Amino acid sequence: MKRISFYIVAAVMLLSGCNQSKNVHYNVDSDQILGQHYTAKDFGIWYLTDYSDAQYSSLVNEALDRLPKERRKAWDNQNGLLLAVSDTADFMYALKEGEMPRSPKGSKLIPCWSPVPDSIGTVYQFNLCYGDASGNPIIDGTHVKKVSVEKSDYTGGYEVLMQFDMRTADFWQKFTAENVGSRIGMMLGSDRLLSTPQIMCEIAGGACSIFGISEEEGYAIANILNEE
Repeated sequence: MKRISFYIVAAVMLLSGCNQSKNVHYNVDSDQILGQHYTAKDFGIWYLTDYSDAQYSSLVNEALDRLPKERRKAWDNQNGLLLAVSDTADFMYALKEGEMPRSPKGSKLIPCWSPVPDSIGTVYQFNLCYGDASGNPIIDGTHVKKVSVEKSDYTGGYEVLMQFDMRTADFWQKFTAENVGSRIGMMLGSDRLLSTPQIMCEIAGGACSIFGISEEEGYAIANILNEE
């Protein structure tokens, strides 16, 4: 079959301060919007793998080769690997048959998905993320202290603007300074990828955002992060 070329997701990280109070009430049923119950602990920020690394692209191509011929439908639109929703379960099964390499940080690689509207219908974008040396996210939602939802002039969608607590803000500044140019994965649960922004510069003050989502999803995520 034709080999798939992998590209880093083209996205820009929008960063701005969050000065709204955490005690905001949103009239949104998070479970209904997201289809599953999440808590703030389920939100995490992870490292995103670089698909230009041969071991990752080889791993994914081998998994595609294991799919039945009639199910080998994949697209590459410079946003990573895209699969039809109906193919994701088969692909994950095929992926697990291979030997998953360790991440550069020594933690386990985590397959994750992001729904992407497309002209051919809804497809899922596949990525690999990893956390710290213990396999945990580098930051989780319990360290988010202020949340607001705003319309983004840049993307046309909505943003969830977050402010980390003081201790995490210091870590975030050091982390972003050391990882300029790298991408991170913002994830809910074990595999729901929300955004894959690139770190453009050192970020002081602990500000961060999730962008390119619907208004309903934005408020649902804010509800989760606002949980005490």
